Amino acid sequence: MPTGSLLPERTMPGTTVTSRATFRLAAVALIVVGLVWARPLLVPIVLALMLAILSHPVVSFFERRGLPYGASVALGQLITTVPLVGIVTLFLLSAQPFVDAFDRYQASLEVHLAASLEWVVSHLAEGERRVALEASLRSEVIPRALEFGGEVVKGFAQSVGAMLSAAALTLIIAFFALLEVARLREKFGEAFGEDNALFASLEAIERDVRLYVVVKTLTSLLTALSVWLCLASLGVPFAPLWALLAFPMNFIPTLGATIASVPPMLMAVVEPSLSSLEAGLVCAGLVVINMAIGTFVEPRFLGRALSLSPLVVFVSMLLWYLIWGPIGAVLAVPITVATKVICSHVRGLERVAIVLKA
Repeated sequence: MPTGSLLPERTMPGTTVTSRATFRLAAVALIVVGLVWARPLLVPIVLALMLAILSHPVVSFFERRGLPYGASVALGQLITTVPLVGIVTLFLLSAQPFVDAFDRYQASLEVHLAASLEWVVSHLAEGERRVALEASLRSEVIPRALEFGGEVVKGFAQSVGAMLSAAALTLIIAFFALLEVARLREKFGEAFGEDNALFASLEAIERDVRLYVVVKTLTSLLTALSVWLCLASLGVPFAPLWALLAFPMNFIPTLGATIASVPPMLMAVVEPSLSSLEAGLVCAGLVVINMAIGTFVEPRFLGRALSLSPLVVFVSMLLWYLIWGPIGAVLAVPITVATKVICSHVRGLERVAIVLKA
């Protein structure tokens, strides 16, 4: 046969690999676009599933005591959601005095920031170059930095508002999800067989996600209490507000607690009634609290069975933040935990679960 007739056979494998890679990349892109487009519906569904997982043991407790299943679901959901509503209400009430005094603290922060940057410039440049840098800082750098900080606060407030607006839909979905739990195993057994590995995956997902959320909730409460005691003892204004801010932010892995510590640190710096020593103690205290709880307390209670690779946690947080915003960063770890559990029970995907774990 002519040599040219062999070329198609040699190029076919490469062409097939390229086609498969292109198809997979296109599929991933379509999934991401779908997740972004369906965010208003998918976020309440995911939150509702987490709420249902948390409420299920409470529902089972009341059912074993003889209550009808529907009444047990309603009572269990009420017990689970009332503390969350209370925390949100306290946060909104604590935020109002700070909003009223925001302009005064913003002006003071601008003065301190300008003084700090000018001190840095004085050690880096001299003469005309120093004058030019100081003018640039006053006219461009400082206003843009404050504007960026305002946009971050605005984005967080919008995210909280979106969660509150979707609260009713979340509660409704969680209620119907809990009603279906009673027949869920029967339906899956009829559809996939009683010995299907899907049962083990569902039970493991429920167990691990519940463990993560419960431990994270308790450690977030411990963080909030510690922050409040630290700030209140040193006389930092709006200590309850910063403590309540630390509670939800602690659910964002790696960066959440650090971001929540920035406002009270800045408040300690610009507050005229606090000395430099007291401001330094505030910063040191918040760093110690975050390191102690994030490094020692949480890993001890979560254990290695549930722990994920720090790189996986960070990358998943960034990915879900890009897809769903701040609420995506909060949901990143539960979604990744569920993914790891599913992969560990699906033949051929066990290696993915090994890569994801710590």
